[in-house]
Amino acid sequence: MTTYPNFKYGLSILGAMLIPLASQAQEPQSPEQKAFYLFMSGKVSAQTNKQFYPVESFDGKRLNLDGYNRALKPTKSLNCTLSPLMVISPFYTEIRDLEYSFDSNAEKFRTMMVINEMSAEQMRFEAGNEFEKAVANLGGQGDSVPFTQQDIDNIELDELTKEQKEAELLKSGLNKLIDSIYVRCTLVPDRSVENAFAAAVIRIEAMGDSDNRVSFVRIAPIGTLEAGIGKPIKFDCSFPELRAGDADIDLFLFDGDGKHIATNRSRGLKKLTTEELEEFRNLDKKAKSKSLG
Repeated sequence: MTTYPNFKYGLSILGAMLIPLASQAQEPQSPEQKAFYLFMSGKVSAQTNKQFYPVESFDGKRLNLDGYNRALKPTKSLNCTLSPLMVISPFYTEIRDLEYSFDSNAEKFRTMMVINEMSAEQMRFEAGNEFEKAVANLGGQGDSVPFTQQDIDNIELDELTKEQKEAELLKSGLNKLIDSIYVRCTLVPDRSVENAFAAAVIRIEAMGDSDNRVSFVRIAPIGTLEAGIGKPIKFDCSFPELRAGDADIDLFLFDGDGKHIATNRSRGLKKLTTEELEEFRNLDKKAKSKSLG
């Protein structure tokens, strides 16, 4: 039986990672960086040569990985992981009008093959009719061949459009097989970002078992975002085909240097006051001093 990675958020993760990650707020605070956000993000790693390497940066076309000497193209099927992380960041982007849908390209291919076979069967049926007409025209007096149920089904199917045929074939629940996701939304950043990318965490619930969930992580290039200007984006990802009862998605945004970007959909999102930010910085200093002995 094939097993897939599970991705879970837990309160224990929040408690364990909150203090060490206060170092995310160590950047100088300029007039453009008055606000800081505490939120759940994650450390993304990508797989190559059967190993996972942390993503360090993205140049707009390829990912640079820590410990791997070659840049990697973020294909829609690139296998990735995301380790949950509480971070503090001055970057914020609003995700608007998020829409996503699931589909099965493999099922579409199988449906197409079935339709092609039906079409071939219809051609054979029509050829048989033409043969009988030819025999009759030659004066044959033999008994006519009765229609079989398959002949009747072929006649009915021949009267349907391609889309109607697909719909008929999917009525039995085959549309619950999925292997791809299509995502679209609009991103509105509060400041300009270069070479942005997203990590999409796709969570799928097995049909008939709400406790059985599997997750896949994929990376989608975003590109340059301009401050205050909405940028419509769309992308698709693929994963091993499975039968799903329910599914959803979380998006995590990063700039080209791998810095975390808070969004209105970030879990645990909190805009920090100056006092809270200073408190996290002090906790970070104490943690570093303790680790040094």
